[in-house]
Amino acid sequence: MEDHTLRVACYGRYSTALQREESISAQLRAMKRYCDENGWTIVRCYIDRACSGSTDNRPQFQKMIKDSDDHGFDIVLVHQLSRFARSRYDSNIYKNRLRKNGVRLCSVLEKIDDSPESILLEGLLEAINEFYIANIARESLKGLKENAYKALHNGGCPGLGYNVDKTRHLVVNEEEARIVAMIFGMYIAGYSCTQIADLLNEDGYCTKAGNPFTQTAVRTVLRNEKYTGIYIYNKREAKGYDHKRPCRDKPAEEIIRIEGGIPAIISRDIWEAAQQRLHRGRCTFRITKAMHLLSGKVRCGICGAVMQGTIRQRKAKEPFRNYVCRTKAAECDNFKEIDSDSLERCVIELVKAHCNAPATLYNVSQGSPPFRLALQSCIHSITVYKRTVIIRLYVNGEVRTFRRGRKAFRTPTQRCFI
Repeated sequence: MEDHTLRVACYGRYSTALQREESISAQLRAMKRYCDENGWTIVRCYIDRACSGSTDNRPQFQKMIKDSDDHGFDIVLVHQLSRFARSRYDSNIYKNRLRKNGVRLCSVLEKIDDSPESILLEGLLEAINEFYIANIARESLKGLKENAYKALHNGGCPGLGYNVDKTRHLVVNEEEARIVAMIFGMYIAGYSCTQIADLLNEDGYCTKAGNPFTQTAVRTVLRNEKYTGIYIYNKREAKGYDHKRPCRDKPAEEIIRIEGGIPAIISRDIWEAAQQRLHRGRCTFRITKAMHLLSGKVRCGICGAVMQGTIRQRKAKEPFRNYVCRTKAAECDNFKEIDSDSLERCVIELVKAHCNAPATLYNVSQGSPPFRLALQSCIHSITVYKRTVIIRLYVNGEVRTFRRGRKAFRTPTQRCFI
């Protein structure tokens, strides 16, 4: 295809709402003049207003990338490469996708072609663009930290129970503060987060955004320490190259905490009582590496899938061993957990009763040894295997060596048969 028939998609963008529409007009005018000089035809225009180039979360940008799959244009033209992306990660990802679709990225101000020198220049310009946005973020963070040391609101939603006054300080919203006090009071009284959310919704209360309460919304309130009057800033880790914020806190020395920086809604004693209950109720659900006697033998009564041996571990408490259905919740309605000790005990009693029955003591037709003796021999071989290979059990079932801090135990088979 000759150059004079090349189809062009123009992309324009400005970063913040403080900029004006004239910025887009100037970009489009320069791109139109550039196309006229090269004999190219503009077939589409994509414009993102008040969208930062540090992220790919731009509606028109994503629409342009998606439209390139249909091969409706041959070139994406921008005024500067910084309009396309300010992140080298995003720039490389989306330029590669355009290349796969046979689309070239061109700039009005930066003369980039296919020469080796242009590759070096393009990489340098992308690094400069990323440095620009990172430097602005660093300088902006300095100002935000200074505001934080003065306990000023740094933007975003102030949260349930608070408003922002003209001096940018947080003040108590009395109606919402009553909801916060109710949540803490009901939780300490023994109500669950789901029950609290249902009761608040029944009484017509709603969140700061005007939405109905959910279990997550209630738990978020219960975990927010600012209700005790502590101003907290710079707590969460920054977003990564994938534009996702990791769910972890920064080191304590980087977090700004100011006691009494905002008005308190609840007392410290109420906060501590709520946190103690939250801590007690916190549990982790993981697949166990320990042996389950009926592993692979228990099946779900609804979907028929094999049930998996798991451990529900609560802090400062003994672990709870159980069996759960392995099928996803969307495919099976069985959410019940079966206590492994109870199930295994029941099965073992049935096996023992079957072994003691006269009809099963001997198999006359085949002349085989007693079934019970064969079963005990099998159990003994399993015990020896566990002793020599896994955790070196004594003959009586006690542990010789195991992980530090773990209690001596006996396997389900040994507890019932030995």
